[in-house]
Amino acid sequence: MNYTVIPKSIVNFQTGNSKPVDVYVWAIIKCCSNHKTNISHVTEEKLSLLTGLDERTIRRSIKRLKDAGYLTVQTIVKEDADRGFIKRNSYYIKPTSKDYFFLDNSFFKKNYPAKIAGFLLLLKAICLNNTDTVQWSNSQITKAIGLSRNTTTALLNECRRLGLIKAIEKGYELTAGCFINSAVRKTAAGIYKEICEFCKSKGMTPPNWDKRAMSVLLTKYNAIDVSNTEPISLTYQLDKRCKNLPEKVSLPYFIKALDMQKPYRKIIERGQQTETDFSGFAF
Repeated sequence: MNYTVIPKSIVNFQTGNSKPVDVYVWAIIKCCSNHKTNISHVTEEKLSLLTGLDERTIRRSIKRLKDAGYLTVQTIVKEDADRGFIKRNSYYIKPTSKDYFFLDNSFFKKNYPAKIAGFLLLLKAICLNNTDTVQWSNSQITKAIGLSRNTTTALLNECRRLGLIKAIEKGYELTAGCFINSAVRKTAAGIYKEICEFCKSKGMTPPNWDKRAMSVLLTKYNAIDVSNTEPISLTYQLDKRCKNLPEKVSLPYFIKALDMQKPYRKIIERGQQTETDFSGFAF
């Protein structure tokens, strides 16, 4: 794949002042992971090459990520004919199924300083959905990404100097050009077709169209060109959550299976309220 799925929850990483660097190291490990198993065997040597950090700094970052629970690390010892016994790490990152953005893998070839690269990812995580716009003040950004005020101000200034962001009336615009915002998105018809294909693969009759249910599904499963092996894809979630289908299925059934009942109830209640509001009018 030419992109990496980055969860917006990176803003919640609790690794101290090294957070931007740790976020970047974590993102590269994720980029180098098998997209089916979410396991990476990337070496510390390669991580050093990709980040521009020395291997000692890489090891410290990995330890912080491991201790904080953002990375599962398994270490094995292998015998090398030239170097004797050497340690090799395997990494596991829990897959993301909601609140994420797509990062073009060309980002990792830009040779940005690790701290700057990680900070850009943190800024992207607080952008308006499917935009590169941060509509917050410096103090709000500081609070949102969990860095000190001085550190945030210094990094914002450095990003501006490097031409990676620009100031706008109420915040900043990211100009690095490595973030994929789906201008073309799945339509409700496309999502319905995907559900129908899933039902047919199970020997089931597809459900009837339900406009309200489709409007809810469209809010989450609208990204195009996402592999069915990705946890963020609709087909992946259907395979995982709907192994044993009832004799007859409906779109509300899939809403429940996908744990989207809360927004669905809001749509239903909003529709009922609208009907009540117009009940006194004659048409």
